Amino acid sequence: TDYINNNPANAVAIRVNSGGNGTVLKKLSGANAANWRTIDTTGLYALPQLLDSDSTWNLSAFTKGYPMPSDPFNFIWGTYNQTTHNVTGSSVFVLYNPTAGWYKKVFIKECAYDTLWNFVISNIDNSDSGNIKFLKKDYPNKMFVYYNVLTKQLMDREPVKTSWDLVWTKYVTYVTSPQGNGFYPVAGVLSNPKVTVEQNMGKKCNEVWLNSRTSKVDPRISAIGYDWKTFTGTTYVITDTFVYFVKAQDGKTFKMTFKGFAGGPLGKSTFNFYEATTGISKIDELYSFSVYPNPSNGIVSIESDLELSKIDVIDMQGRTVFSSNETGFINISGLAKGIYVISVHTIEGVYHQQIIKE
Repeated sequence: TDYINNNPANAVAIRVNSGGNGTVLKKLSGANAANWRTIDTTGLYALPQLLDSDSTWNLSAFTKGYPMPSDPFNFIWGTYNQTTHNVTGSSVFVLYNPTAGWYKKVFIKECAYDTLWNFVISNIDNSDSGNIKFLKKDYPNKMFVYYNVLTKQLMDREPVKTSWDLVWTKYVTYVTSPQGNGFYPVAGVLSNPKVTVEQNMGKKCNEVWLNSRTSKVDPRISAIGYDWKTFTGTTYVITDTFVYFVKAQDGKTFKMTFKGFAGGPLGKSTFNFYEATTGISKIDELYSFSVYPNPSNGIVSIESDLELSKIDVIDMQGRTVFSSNETGFINISGLAKGIYVISVHTIEGVYHQQIIKE
């Protein structure tokens, strides 16, 4: 796994939006720069579809079949030159969307010394051809630059890689289901390469904590993935015994559980996400806590036989929306209606209580 996360393909991955809109990528056997204008697409539909890895960002549809470590300089779309440090293109691909009815051929000319990308895209009959170039330095600290083959636009659409931990997206993965096994588009969560994720199974959120978890780090970017939900044919059911411990880029570990999912065009996920602490599993067993009234539309009283130091109110997006050093009560009348988590800080640990604001 360490080799995958640090392999030479890190800087030459080219991913495809197969999960989001059904775009398909295939590699034409024997097609190269020399016969670009006369490529033969006979048998195109019988060729295997090339898919992005959901284990690492580094291995992509265009590098599918990368033969590491036996041939680490052959990236499938091109080959690395140890003298010039350029990756020079060697393969022609067809990118198409059968639903939308468009077909494009793609040749990645080169990635020059890890500074300049240079590629060509045209219709199969060589019409509407374009040679696109861009400099990596124009997109500092970004994982990917985006290109729309129909509008011919380069897009700077993602935040800097140090500012995000998880991304909700659509991607294609192998699915086992009663309807049949195979590769299908799914809606799920992928993680930043600097983030680690553990999936604890068998206990609900209020039954497992940092000091009692049995999970191990899952190195895949799809460690959270899509399978925290199951489609019954009419609705989605959430597995409430999947609890994720997410170590963010800032070094803090958060506990994450899903509460709901709405399919269709919305694809809306509902989840709890708050900082995990050691010893929480015992604090409410050893000491008395009361948070009332619940639901509430204003004053909430907090009582305990421990000395309280701070009270935070956290929304369902994991944001702290209210903090108070007043230890006996809080006033949540200014918050929007919804579900929140009250975190009560004590010298023995942190106590969490979900509360409904009416």
